[in-house]
Amino acid sequence: MRKKIQNLNKTNLKKLNTIAHLKSFPIKIKSISSEYQDLNIFIKDFENFISTELKIPSKELSSQDKIFEGIINRLDFLNDYKNITLRIYLESQKKPKYFLNLSKNINNYFNSFLNSNVEKIISNIIYLYAFNVWIEDNSSMDRTMASIGNAFDNINNLKSFISKR
Repeated sequence: MRKKIQNLNKTNLKKLNTIAHLKSFPIKIKSISSEYQDLNIFIKDFENFISTELKIPSKELSSQDKIFEGIINRLDFLNDYKNITLRIYLESQKKPKYFLNLSKNINNYFNSFLNSNVEKIISNIIYLYAFNVWIEDNSSMDRTMASIGNAFDNINNLKSFISKR
């Protein structure tokens, strides 16, 4: 079992973010830690860094507001490391173990402030949708926030339709 060493920090992640799109990225991450020859270890450490820095929504918020805040907090935080995030996303499309690693960490984040399984399922569905909008959005995240609002409107319309039956 490997030791818990925090190899990643804001400074080296900012530097890596500027080169995340390059072919030399795998070589550059190895210069931080030789363990990063396995990208999955880099992803785990990146997600660990995110989890220690990320704000958790207030417990006083409504379920919908917690989900909205949670998604926005995560994506807003990832804005500083968007190139790395996109690189990981693209690599996770090629290797399911990377995707599973990401999913586990995203689920852990939502589990830290959501109670019901329904809330957790809704948060994951909306997060996936919002993430795909965020990829193309600018740093203001106006389109991303609007997409989350629209997703909630659609879910609420569906709930209303189902309850009428």
